[in-house]
Amino acid sequence: MNQQNQPLFEERISRFLELLSIPALVINDKSEILYLNSHLKRFLEDDNPPRNISDLFEDPQQISNLSSRQLATLKTTKGHLRISCETIPFPIQAGFDLYTVLIYSQNNRPKSADVKPTHMIYSQSDLIFQFDELANVYFVSNNAEQITGYPASEFISGRIHPIEIVHPEDRREIQKQFNKIVKEHVSIENITHRIIKKDGTVAYLLKSWYTIFDDKRNFVGIIGLNKDITKEKELEEKTELFHSAFMNSTDAIVITNTEGTIIEVNDAFTKIYGFSRDEAIGKTTRILKSRHSTPELYQQMWNSLNKHDQWKGEIINKCKDGREVPVWTTITPIYLKGKKIGYMGIESDISEKKNLEQQIIQTEKLATIGQLSAGIAHEIGTPLNIISGNAEFLLMDLTSEDKGYNELLAIVNQTKRITRLMRQILDFARPKIISLQPVDLNSLIKDVLEFVHIQFEKNKIEIKTYFSKNLPLIYGDPALLYQVFLNIIVNSFHAMPSGGDIRI
Repeated sequence: MNQQNQPLFEERISRFLELLSIPALVINDKSEILYLNSHLKRFLEDDNPPRNISDLFEDPQQISNLSSRQLATLKTTKGHLRISCETIPFPIQAGFDLYTVLIYSQNNRPKSADVKPTHMIYSQSDLIFQFDELANVYFVSNNAEQITGYPASEFISGRIHPIEIVHPEDRREIQKQFNKIVKEHVSIENITHRIIKKDGTVAYLLKSWYTIFDDKRNFVGIIGLNKDITKEKELEEKTELFHSAFMNSTDAIVITNTEGTIIEVNDAFTKIYGFSRDEAIGKTTRILKSRHSTPELYQQMWNSLNKHDQWKGEIINKCKDGREVPVWTTITPIYLKGKKIGYMGIESDISEKKNLEQQIIQTEKLATIGQLSAGIAHEIGTPLNIISGNAEFLLMDLTSEDKGYNELLAIVNQTKRITRLMRQILDFARPKIISLQPVDLNSLIKDVLEFVHIQFEKNKIEIKTYFSKNLPLIYGDPALLYQVFLNIIVNSFHAMPSGGDIRI
């Protein structure tokens, strides 16, 4: 074409296309776009119109057949749109092949940009599907692949339907709601469901469906808005996980603001201290302060928190009922965006541990006493034998009527009693070798009571016995049984600090 005739030719093309009442464009035999009419420009909503057919159509081959209207997928700035188009020779001779592509919006359906009901609010990040009145997809926004993993063209072509990617556990309910919209022409908002992305991962969508009507109130389709809330859902699940761990921890956890006011406690806190959650929240941690909480302790605590961002140590707190409970406490500050907003205290009840420690100490004391008693018993044994022997020798020359007889007899009996007690101490202290033999329980328990009766009398504890006269012998180790009954009786002694009765 002559260079001078180029402007005139372009003017004739534009004049022709602008006379058309539908979107249209002119292409050459190299698939280059020479002109788009104003209808198509408004339709595309693109300030930089495409230069090649491949930039405008998903598959350029879809428009290759002359004089044959067929379905095609148009790529717009908003998404992929299913349309019908027709390619015909350009009617003005130009010396080379030109073609006019006529674009028909299928059944005059509106694009998503044209559908803006006053009750529908959506953002550019929403995944948008538009369906015709038969529930076929004819528009998909460009972010389909980003959210679902599937290109928009797969939905437009019908190779996959949006319902098919819904998680199997949610699909039945979503299909039910979708069918309701198609049949009853009602809108449904804010349905949360899962989808299976192309790579097999799960995403969460917040879905709303709105019905579309034409000017005559005829139902022409559905627009579906899908907000990807996967991150929000994951955050929600993590929050639920952390909350569950917080509430179900066996350690008491208390969270305060920087002023020490309690803003949250867990179930273990209420169990250990007796305060309900409502009673604790809003109070300061001073509700736990006991007589052991000295100013020096608090000063040490704050020095550690300010210097090391934590404090660990044993502290005795006071419960609601006044009881004191020892706890191992760890206190750390809570930061939000680099700013300290409060403190978290984790407190383990160590009452059982402290009791166990006391038992171990007492056991060690008893072991030491046993060892000392064994030595003392050996030292006392010899003098006792001399005293008892001399007293018995003197008794040999006396009768019960003589002066001093009763006193010497008392010396003999008491030395024998002390000897018997020393033997019991030695038996209790030395390593045990089990020796099974017939045992008279009545006699065994009497020996135990004789060993402890003086201490019981001092503490105003009366022992009442109800022995069976015909109790048969049992087969056991006398020393071990003696120790068992001694432990039981001593435990009952400790359980009655104010005196009382023990019945055996």
